[in-house]
Amino acid sequence: MANHSGSGLHPLGNVAKAQGTRGGFLMEIRETVIPPEQIDVIYIRYPEQQWVPYRVDEWSARADRKRTLFFVRLEEITSRSDAEMLRGHEVMTDQLPDESRSGISVIGYDVYRDDNSHMGTVQDTMETPGYQVLVVQGDEKQILIPEVDEFVSGVDHESKQVHVQNTTDLESLE
Repeated sequence: MANHSGSGLHPLGNVAKAQGTRGGFLMEIRETVIPPEQIDVIYIRYPEQQWVPYRVDEWSARADRKRTLFFVRLEEITSRSDAEMLRGHEVMTDQLPDESRSGISVIGYDVYRDDNSHMGTVQDTMETPGYQVLVVQGDEKQILIPEVDEFVSGVDHESKQVHVQNTTDLESLE
């Protein structure tokens, strides 16, 4: 799990400029962790704010000799002035291609918290569009843990262990 932002998000590119009157913009792709057309949610960070998710309404490649550009329209951005405010902002994604995952099943692995206490055993996994979720059977209940760097700090395949962090809120969910 490559994590470039510390938040489970991965760099995608930058908003180059507004395009058209309905909130579209051109985005320069820096890194293609997944074909952009397969990404349905992107994250944009505004100054002094957290990453804000946006649902992608449209992707289309644009020809350019020097850069990889895509026309993008988001469901929540509907005017040119809104799109112009995004110029220069970094764009991230939480989606990774299937090949980026290890391909090794962690079902049956023991799960340990960051204080080395045993949480339970991975009973199953669930796929979501952006990441895999570990279904951990604890002593009294099941705990769902998104397999992103915010929660999974490491996987040791040799000792069949998954190490997790920041799970207090996840463990308190009913």
